[in-house]
Amino acid sequence: MKIVALSDLHGHLPEIAPCDLLVVAGDVCPDFGEPGAETNAMHQRRWFDAHARPWLAAAPAAHKILTWGNHDWCGEAFGDAGEPPVGSSPTRLQILVDAGTSVPASGKAARALSVWATPWSRQFMNWAFMKSSAELTRVYAAIPDNIDILVSHQPPYGYGDGPVGDGAAHGEHLGSHELLTAIDRVKPRLVICGHIHSGYGRFEHGPTTIYNVSVVNDQYRLVRPATVIDIADW
Repeated sequence: MKIVALSDLHGHLPEIAPCDLLVVAGDVCPDFGEPGAETNAMHQRRWFDAHARPWLAAAPAAHKILTWGNHDWCGEAFGDAGEPPVGSSPTRLQILVDAGTSVPASGKAARALSVWATPWSRQFMNWAFMKSSAELTRVYAAIPDNIDILVSHQPPYGYGDGPVGDGAAHGEHLGSHELLTAIDRVKPRLVICGHIHSGYGRFEHGPTTIYNVSVVNDQYRLVRPATVIDIADW
């Protein structure tokens, strides 16, 4: 199976290579004003419908999964924004918020692959899809055991959450302890995340490979291509 994954687009819509599964891990939309402003969500929804949907429709992927991030106020305000209901064709875009789906395997696997996606991040300032530590624990408790791929906008603590800004001087990691605890329980084969732009890369945690697939730098400039993940036995 060939997976193409990216996060933190912030309005950039890069070229997508042909793949079996396209994963977008949040912060899809550009900003149109102050965080949390109602007009921001409305402008983002219009932008998403006019630009992101056609880009996603044209992407050469057999299956397409998207979750939101902390800059995606339209996702928080309007939910799935008119996506097809559960049970519709999995070859169309699926927007998942604390929900799962299955993707037919393309390799040696004899079963469909299970995917769970969650958009939340640690709480700070007035951004979208934020939860406290206690709330994150409850949200992540709903992730089923033994899923194959976990998509999360934020990274787990210590993996793909490299220090940025003022925290860099103190070696501060910015990922979620609660998510790492959930990963230890669930043991997915893959975790795909973003949120911390400088945390880009591949990391190993026990049986789980974690990819931070941010495509922009800390100045929101597009500096990386989408990450390509080839898994021979799927």
